[in-house]
Amino acid sequence: MQRPRFELPEALVMEILSKLPVKSLTRFNCVCKYWCSSFQTPHFISNNYHNNLENNNLNLLLSRCDGNTFQRYFSQLSNEKYQNYIVKQNIHLPFFKNDRPSVYGACHGLLCLLDPSKDKAAIWNPSTREFKILPPSSIQRPPYFSPFEETYLTLDHVEFNHASFGFDSKTDDYKVIRFVTLTFVNSEEQYPHSHFMYQVELYSLRSNSWKEIPCPDYKPTGTTLGNNYVDGICYMKTETGIS
Repeated sequence: MQRPRFELPEALVMEILSKLPVKSLTRFNCVCKYWCSSFQTPHFISNNYHNNLENNNLNLLLSRCDGNTFQRYFSQLSNEKYQNYIVKQNIHLPFFKNDRPSVYGACHGLLCLLDPSKDKAAIWNPSTREFKILPPSSIQRPPYFSPFEETYLTLDHVEFNHASFGFDSKTDDYKVIRFVTLTFVNSEEQYPHSHFMYQVELYSLRSNSWKEIPCPDYKPTGTTLGNNYVDGICYMKTETGIS
């Protein structure tokens, strides 16, 4: 006589798995597609981080440059043996192979990498080396700008800079906010004077998409703060009057 099959509810299984260390979850990615996709959800990432917070060892991440190839890479340092910091692993970034991305975070062990000169971004888990490549922005850029009624300027350059990355506990979602600088010039002038317009974009990991939000009358300035997200609030040094 065959014994009845006993199955745990999926919610309970996910709760048990969320208590495992990251290395174990990496191996379990191959068990089934449902587990693999569930491990990428904001809710599971947040639960796993907090469940393992007491057991996590202090890690540092150094941004480095290869002296021969001049390629950017990161070194993860660990004191897990309760000694001086040692290099746990060197991590190269194929998605940003020839670029110099800015790093924002960390939030629940995740980092956001953005290339200021290109519409290129990713959410990165250094512990598992997993990348979530963010889709290109779908926000419309105005091709012309008229600071005066008789003058029309053409769009010359777009720069993606001044960002922040954090977790929105109200929507259970990871989000990226970035200021986009649009540079307009009069192409007929020999030495064109630049005029600027600003947009603000918000990325949601849950919807995997960007949307434009109202631009405030200030813009971030000064040195980029890599750790400017604290307890649900993103902090930026700003200046007023962006027009």
